[in-house]
Amino acid sequence: MTLDGWGREAQERLKSSQILIAGAGGLASATALYLLAAGLGAIRLVDDSRVSLADLNHQVLFRERDLGKVKATAAERRLKEINPFVMVESHAKKLSEYNVFRLTAGCQALIDASNNARAGSLLNLVAARHKIPLVHAWVWGMTGRLSTFWPGHGPCLACAFHETPSTTRPALLGPLPGIMGALQALEVLRILGGLGPALLGRVLIFKGNQFKFIEKTIRPNPQCPVCSTCPSGAIS
Repeated sequence: MTLDGWGREAQERLKSSQILIAGAGGLASATALYLLAAGLGAIRLVDDSRVSLADLNHQVLFRERDLGKVKATAAERRLKEINPFVMVESHAKKLSEYNVFRLTAGCQALIDASNNARAGSLLNLVAARHKIPLVHAWVWGMTGRLSTFWPGHGPCLACAFHETPSTTRPALLGPLPGIMGALQALEVLRILGGLGPALLGRVLIFKGNQFKFIEKTIRPNPQCPVCSTCPSGAIS
């Protein structure tokens, strides 16, 4: 694939990259599909939930035969069917402070597709410690948001959002996770391919009920307990 700003070098960088995706639901389905199709080297999926009937209208990796199965395992099998040349590794676990650094080891980027504030906070700690990018998406109702957090280069997730951890599953209109997941994949491709993040210091918000995008600027918080001590540096 050759595009303006994207050639063999970018494709080789993508092929040699490994990412972690927190979540294996609607956002993760779209994100993983597009990254896999683009030629990403390795995907690590982490999700301990199981496929339910209500998931099938927006989680496109799953079929009726997957009902009751662990999402991460079913998603791994489906992704390998689509592209057997990509290394896909699943972990039927809940992210915790005890396993998050082990599960993210060796990853060049972290993808928060969990719709869970606790998981996002844990990934943010890893991003801050290892200075790696965290591409975060969230969907609810007919609204979605997307941003990139890269401590040392821009704000972290804790600078921008202050949700308390929640296990509530919001109602969703089916295509919304696909829209935001595809945009999340595009941002990940930019980062891994060497083009740099487009959404560092910006939150892109999609209002599905009005069918429009808006954006907000976010800045590092000098008093942030997570990233305020991260040294600034150029993005390579």
